[in-house]
Amino acid sequence: MSDIFSNIEQLEELSYDYPDRYFFNARITIDKIETVEVAFGVEFSNMYKMFLTHFNGGMILENEESYYIDMTDFEPDGPKASSFYFYRLDEMVDKYRTFRLDNWLLDDNFDGIYPLIPICHTPQNEIVFLVSDKGLITTSPVFKASEFNYDKSCVKVADDFNQFLNLYIESNGFPELKPNAENPSLQLFMKKYNVLEIANEQESHDQVIKRTTAMIELEPDNSWDYCVRGSAYNYSGEKNKALDDFSKAIKLNDNEAFFYHCRGDLLLNYGNPRRALIDLDISVKLNPENRMYRSGRADVFYKLGKLRKSLHDCNIILDEDPVYELALDTRYRIYNAIGDDERANADLKLLNEIR
Repeated sequence: MSDIFSNIEQLEELSYDYPDRYFFNARITIDKIETVEVAFGVEFSNMYKMFLTHFNGGMILENEESYYIDMTDFEPDGPKASSFYFYRLDEMVDKYRTFRLDNWLLDDNFDGIYPLIPICHTPQNEIVFLVSDKGLITTSPVFKASEFNYDKSCVKVADDFNQFLNLYIESNGFPELKPNAENPSLQLFMKKYNVLEIANEQESHDQVIKRTTAMIELEPDNSWDYCVRGSAYNYSGEKNKALDDFSKAIKLNDNEAFFYHCRGDLLLNYGNPRRALIDLDISVKLNPENRMYRSGRADVFYKLGKLRKSLHDCNIILDEDPVYELALDTRYRIYNAIGDDERANADLKLLNEIR
């Protein structure tokens, strides 16, 4: 079998010699690829990255281009749908996002960094994909699975991306993807190499900052990435950077109550309760049913000495949820402050029971 460099060189020569059947996009820079990796917390195999730096997606047509001219009415994607089509980097990202939202091929409760990287689709609506190499002691094999039929098996079809590319070139773009006889199951591979455990590892604040910074580079108008990065800056003690990010998130989306809550909580913790009240009040007005937002406002009312208003917010929450700890703790402090020892002791007893 040829190595990755030889396969890429061969594909380049074929694309030059047969331009009516070999359709591959111009290369993409390694910086762009690595930004995507950091933004989503994944790592592509080096062989796949090498491929992208020469061909940013593409396909080999089964027939010459003229064959597909009249197909657009009933098959808008034309040869894309009937070929083994390698996704462009942006198309791969879109497909990755969809699969991540659905936890495609994973348990519905999976909540880590999604580790499956779709790289190609087949004419049979199957997805060819890699597992993220992040944290692995081996390079990911290539797997295939039906995009829509979960009852069909998901199997390994090549030991690595280079072997898959070799099969692809040797078959003129239409390989017969047979299950690899040795450990063909995705589940067996993930279990052997602790894929889900790696994907579920807790990110450090520095890792979150690095990841969201890369995501912001890709999508500078995504307000949630600013908020996530702001929270990481906050936990790292970088108050001014956190404040800037929360403010940027609000500027991009001034109807999201959570952003005001985050900025208000930051201002409160750093000794500016009057400014904090403005934000925390807005968060409650935008989403009055949210107990966390109302509890935050109750806390700032308490610290400003507005005990009646603070108690009112606490009681609204505790009437609905008598063991909501944040509101219960604030009410306990209010009762202490006004000398209502009986009620303070009752709240303290309940706090001790639920902690």
